[in-house]
Amino acid sequence: MDDEVGAAIERLYALAKVGEWDKVLLELSGDLRLAAICARYQKPSSGWTFLHQTAYFGHEQGVRAFVGLGASLDVKSNEGETPADVAERRGHRDLSQSMHAAAKRATVSWKPPQSPELRPSSCAWEEAEQRRALLGLRAAYGGSVVVIPPGSRYYVDSFERILVGWHGTFNPPLGMDAESLLPPPTLNTEGT
Repeated sequence: MDDEVGAAIERLYALAKVGEWDKVLLELSGDLRLAAICARYQKPSSGWTFLHQTAYFGHEQGVRAFVGLGASLDVKSNEGETPADVAERRGHRDLSQSMHAAAKRATVSWKPPQSPELRPSSCAWEEAEQRRALLGLRAAYGGSVVVIPPGSRYYVDSFERILVGWHGTFNPPLGMDAESLLPPPTLNTEGT
């Protein structure tokens, strides 16, 4: 990581520590590469991540943004706390439950990617919301990369993680039987 990126991360982390989430998210929305790097950043002295900080403040939009950028829900601080544990301790029970449920879904094929170049994937089929790729996307899935070309339809969960099915299928995600894994109303293709 170069000095300029490191300085930007430290500055944004300092804003995060004091709950300035509107400023942090606004700045990160203009630089998705920096946002993805921040989603994976872990402060050496505490082991806390941006996700720990959003959980501490109960900032649901921040939690969803960082998970959608590839933040790990399982990462532990130096005291052994996950971001969901921090949310629970601070009294943000609904947020903590949502994070615990999302973490249970991040199994082998859907683990958050280490590379900030990749978007995370998910198997939360019942949360499916349709999107259209403005630019090409690359999502991590089962140790490989799923490429979504510009203009393609794809689906996301409530954390904006890309829904990926068997063999990297995404439009729609398919099971081993080549049947859609999405709930029937999601498959409405009118106007697309």
